[in-house]
Amino acid sequence: MAAPVELIDDAIAEILLRLPPDDPACLVRASLVCKPWRRILSDPAFIRRYREFHRSPPLLAFLHNIYDDGSIARIVPTTSASPFSQTALDCRNWWIVECRHGRALLNSFDRLAPTGLIVWDPITGEQQHVPVPEYPDLYYTAAVLCGSECCHHLDCHGGPFLVVFVGTHHEEDTDVTWASIYSSETSTWSPSISIQLDSYIEERPSLLTGGALYFSLEQGKRILKLDLVRHGLCVIDAPDVYEQPEGIVVTAEDGGLGFAGVKDGNLYLWSGQVSPDGIAGWVQGRVIKLKTLLPILGPLASLHVIGFVEGTDIIFMSTDIGVFTIMLKSEQVRKVGERGSYYAIVPYMSFYTPDLAKGRLTST
Repeated sequence: MAAPVELIDDAIAEILLRLPPDDPACLVRASLVCKPWRRILSDPAFIRRYREFHRSPPLLAFLHNIYDDGSIARIVPTTSASPFSQTALDCRNWWIVECRHGRALLNSFDRLAPTGLIVWDPITGEQQHVPVPEYPDLYYTAAVLCGSECCHHLDCHGGPFLVVFVGTHHEEDTDVTWASIYSSETSTWSPSISIQLDSYIEERPSLLTGGALYFSLEQGKRILKLDLVRHGLCVIDAPDVYEQPEGIVVTAEDGGLGFAGVKDGNLYLWSGQVSPDGIAGWVQGRVIKLKTLLPILGPLASLHVIGFVEGTDIIFMSTDIGVFTIMLKSEQVRKVGERGSYYAIVPYMSFYTPDLAKGRLTST
């Protein structure tokens, strides 16, 4: 009997290239098969090809805040094997704000007053502290994003980053919302820009699309647009058809500004037609009957859209029996969290390749 034909390295690489990125254990286990496979999987050229082949970083976990004698941020893996320690964020008075480009942004508190912002890489464990700008605000939020102009955001571990701080305060007879941008390269905050409006900023994850950040105002009734190119602010009215709490900004089907909200057990999806000075109008898209998708108990079940995975069609829904992700195009549903009080879900997306593993992968 003839000996089996050995696969050449190029053929093996093509096979390994197709291992799913949303199951990080696959690549790590494959690297343990033999030295030739480990050499292929550890080759920077292969790792670069792997990220380019799969294009979008996978969802590895989500973060949320709980209250137990102070605010505590928690990370919940969404994969069967996880690179994250359950105690990685076991620090009181830390509040998760959002994640983007491989980084998580947290707020540290002292007696309810913010003392600083923390940019944390959950994969490498690296932390960088950012001082908050001086402000008299009662309402505020922040955003983090890669600071490299030539980056494709497939591997944003390390490198420069930007932090955007947005606050609302009362000034004479009106409310003023302002924004400032911090650069890790200069370690300074930019001069602030402001706009007068009668709505307050919410501490919910923002949406980055088309060179702009979009923030929720006043329970999602309005949207604040921060143009990162022109350095301007404007306000957009959200579709006004939803129950409390209101909807959230999401990625639309065309990759632009979208909006999602729940009414009468249905999920309504909208796409925004954005002009340079704001929005020209909303176009209603699909209406998804949630009660036919989710295992809801009883006609009065609680349904809230509490998060989204930026750049994808995945949203997070909170129900009486747990947290679910819904892939809007395929209507595929998956339970990813237990029942609880969730103000907002902050998804974490990143490729997790053998060069980053270094024995950190654990079963969950």
